[in-house]
Amino acid sequence: TDPHCLVLDIADLHVGKLSTVGGTGSHYNVEVAIERAIVASESLIDKSKPYNIDKVFFIIGNDVLHTDNTTGSTTKGTSQDTDGMWYDNFKVARIVYTQIIQRLSTIAPVHVIHCPSNHDYMTGFMLADSVSCYFHNNQNVTFDVTNVHRKYCTYGINLLAFSHGDGAKMDQIPLLAAHEVPRLWAHAVYRYCFLHHIHHKDVFKFRSGKDYIGMTVEYLRSPSEADQWHADKGYLGAKIAIESFIHHPQQGQIARHTHNF
Repeated sequence: TDPHCLVLDIADLHVGKLSTVGGTGSHYNVEVAIERAIVASESLIDKSKPYNIDKVFFIIGNDVLHTDNTTGSTTKGTSQDTDGMWYDNFKVARIVYTQIIQRLSTIAPVHVIHCPSNHDYMTGFMLADSVSCYFHNNQNVTFDVTNVHRKYCTYGINLLAFSHGDGAKMDQIPLLAAHEVPRLWAHAVYRYCFLHHIHHKDVFKFRSGKDYIGMTVEYLRSPSEADQWHADKGYLGAKIAIESFIHHPQQGQIARHTHNF
């Protein structure tokens, strides 16, 4: 009967990424990306039903778009294997995100948080801003669409932090949080930071999550498949999934749910 919040975080959807069975052994394109976002969201919403959800944090950004320009490359110019035209991918991502947020808003008030990312630093911001415009008359949906790299919010005595994961080092996050939001830090008992970017729970010579002094920091799984470059390099085998988390206002994180593909 206690209230809880739902943190739904679609990490690294990469709308526009292309993987083919002939090149990578897996299949991924715009259609697959959108289907996975919708199916996993409904699955995770269903799993959250026993928890009396009174607040939803929905995280957007985080390489939702695979490229950032008309030439099929990332923000810094790294060429990508792509599916579809950049303008069509932008529109389909906007449609699916508004659908998911609309669905979440029927459950509880939704706070949407944008995390700037390396594949779509510019278009990802524009996408988040356009989604916020869609809900400008909806008092049940609020937005944090600034381009600040690390975002913070609270739920009871939980401090929740979000960042793409390509900026500050993992072990710097707790001290940065204490410096950037000292009042929120001081009033929190349970502190969590969710990172993205690497698509894995564990990679070579790297901890995917750790309980630091005062804060737990972890990377989240991605629903996207490996592209040709990652497959050739052998960056394979990570679980393909979308994750969500349940927090009690006074007891911290009490559940985590996964939709695997």
